[in-house]
Amino acid sequence: MKSWASKLYNIWELTRSSLFYVPVIISFMFIGGILLVFWLELTYTEYVEKLKFLYAGSIEDAKTILQTILSALITMTTLVISITMVVLSLSASQLGPRLIKIFMSSRRTQIYIGIFFGSIALTLTLLILLHDQSTFEQPPKLTISSCFVLAFINLFVLLGYVNHVARSGIADTTIERVTKELENSLARLCDNTNSQQHSEASSIPSELTQHKRDIYSASSGYIQNIQYPALLEIANQNDLLINMECRAGDYTFSGQKIGTLFPKNHAHADIEIKVVECIDIGANKTGAQDIEYSIRHLAEIGLRALSPGINDNFTAMTVLDKLSGILSAALDTDLPQHIYHDEDNKLRLIGKSVTKSDIVHSALSQIRDAGKTKPDILHHIIVIIGQISLTLKSQDAQIALNQQVELIKQHIHEYFHGKEEETYLLKAIEKYSL
Repeated sequence: MKSWASKLYNIWELTRSSLFYVPVIISFMFIGGILLVFWLELTYTEYVEKLKFLYAGSIEDAKTILQTILSALITMTTLVISITMVVLSLSASQLGPRLIKIFMSSRRTQIYIGIFFGSIALTLTLLILLHDQSTFEQPPKLTISSCFVLAFINLFVLLGYVNHVARSGIADTTIERVTKELENSLARLCDNTNSQQHSEASSIPSELTQHKRDIYSASSGYIQNIQYPALLEIANQNDLLINMECRAGDYTFSGQKIGTLFPKNHAHADIEIKVVECIDIGANKTGAQDIEYSIRHLAEIGLRALSPGINDNFTAMTVLDKLSGILSAALDTDLPQHIYHDEDNKLRLIGKSVTKSDIVHSALSQIRDAGKTKPDILHHIIVIIGQISLTLKSQDAQIALNQQVELIKQHIHEYFHGKEEETYLLKAIEKYSL
């Protein structure tokens, strides 16, 4: 992915969860629509007059009705937002605060909110048009009727929105949304290959290790995006080897070492500044380059479900089912390594990359630890690991899964030794030859 494209995608990740942009666009569309209807009515008045079913009252009556509609729409929109916040607060306490971001990033949610605000903007615009009665020889029947119809449609939009909010608070709906987001993120990041990117591990030449210049972060926050193509271009232009010791999703503080430039005599202060500028840092994590971002979110839902205050094993098992499909795809996929060479096959850039062990740890470790006293959770994890292992080709991934199995065996010995559950769980492990 080009540097500018990667940066734009990171900006898109930050803005798509906002409830501001889509409602504003829809509001302007509604205003433009009512102005268009008004213009058409003024242009083709003789045709509008033939429509006998349109509004036939006076302008004063129309203004009174529109004022009532405007007041009702504002009240309805305020009520909708209040209900939404209550439902989200209750759901977030069970499924995690990131549920709010998922709900806000839903295009359906943004469109619903946009229709409510757009209807208010449209009605207010029409009231302004009707303010000067001397402008009209007769009331704009089609325009006023259109506003009445829209107000009627808003009743059904409200019903649909309430149904949408209610379904959004269900654990299964949230889990499905996070899973789809994770699948899309995994496909996008793993398919984002570059002809200069090498999958094999590369080490820093020994002759350069003594001649280096360290790079330090200029600000504090989460790394949201690293512009690897821009870093590669800097390395090529200045005959450098850049070693990045951080990756998207890491937290860095001002003055922290984040990388190294080799050799030192080619690495000037202005080059260091350019390298630091290629790292986008913000207050929150994003999924622009961080594969583990959505995995951690999905695992958090399972972790909260297993907390003593909620104790919902079925939700946790649903999360594990979704994670099994993700793990099966991710562990047999070549993950981005961010190791780049120039056209002469000379090593230029080494980036810190996510490993398959990291993915397994993010997906299973916390849920396994939270469910270590729950035999049904441990059994579910054993089954998932066993099924994944049947078709798994990656040796590194298999080692990471085996480590999880060893920890499960420790939990079995510690909490179920001599009990019926011990036999049940050990048979499951033996069944899959783990």
